Amino acid sequence: MPAIEVRHLSKTFEQKGNSVEALKDISLTIEEGDIYGIIGMSGAGKSTLVRCLNYLEKPTSGEVIVDGRELGTLSGRELRAQRSNIAMIFQNFNLLMQKNVIDNVCFPMQIQKVKKKDARGKALELLRTVGLSDKARAYPSQLSGGQRQRVAIARALASDPKILLCDEATSALDPQTTASILALLKEINQRLGITIVIITHQMSVIREICSHVAIVEQGQIAEQGLVEEIFNHPRSKVARSLILGDRAEGSWEGNPEASSTAGRAPGEKDLECKTLLGDRKLRIVFSENSAFEPVIANMVLKFGVPVNILRADTKNVGGFAKGEMILGLPPERELWAEMEAYLVEKGLEIEEVTEDVEQ
Repeated sequence: MPAIEVRHLSKTFEQKGNSVEALKDISLTIEEGDIYGIIGMSGAGKSTLVRCLNYLEKPTSGEVIVDGRELGTLSGRELRAQRSNIAMIFQNFNLLMQKNVIDNVCFPMQIQKVKKKDARGKALELLRTVGLSDKARAYPSQLSGGQRQRVAIARALASDPKILLCDEATSALDPQTTASILALLKEINQRLGITIVIITHQMSVIREICSHVAIVEQGQIAEQGLVEEIFNHPRSKVARSLILGDRAEGSWEGNPEASSTAGRAPGEKDLECKTLLGDRKLRIVFSENSAFEPVIANMVLKFGVPVNILRADTKNVGGFAKGEMILGLPPERELWAEMEAYLVEKGLEIEEVTEDVEQ
């Protein structure tokens, strides 16, 4: 049984006599124990979607089925009980600033009428889980952003949820802190078996932690599936845009092919070589079998013409390193089909790039 199933969900807001359709016929399935990503640009509808998953926003139509129960059929009391199995963390942490860390973690247990001694014991255990056992008496104002988010995670776990919804939970954090929070979420998923739904506009977050992803554009699902499959073969324009706009911090330092132009003469300027290049751009993804062979350099030698490397970097996709390049092919169009066939023969995933690529 899936942890969450969404069937033909739509949400319309009425604003001053106007109707705004935020979500349109959304259907997706999130399996139990999965880390599922929902990504889209600002205003795409992803935050509205996540609020519909626990009925903080009631859909205009469609069904949300959690743990086999359709939320729209539940009474108010039943819905509140079901929500206790669905915890949520936010971009701005939502901590109680007048309470210290341990009291923040105890707060949901206080609402559930858990005995104070038992609540504090569990809170201390959760603080150890998130690496903050030494901050129990501190106040949120004394913590860094990453520490505040760890407190928020500990508080979310206090009610023993089966599902954890993360709405832009790392957007306010620097890259290093983001990586540590994602590692913590992955550990929690593996150790406790909690299903995690990540809402984000950052493709790097999806790559790092998620196994499946749904891409939302203008309130609709543009594409969904395995993260690795979408990274290798994006079908929609928005997926390609998100992937191409996703720059890793490293850029293949030490790779002899990751220069501005392959096959140019020593000392030749980039600008001079660019005038030789055509308008055909390819995105290629290196597999394990092709990552260590100088494929591009060998192709230049084989065909006797230069190619432009517009971008080259490595990215972590589901815990595995994936190499990626954007190539600008030469103006000799009669060579394009042969060069593409050569790349495929060498085990590379390729696709044409139609968007502009910054160098």
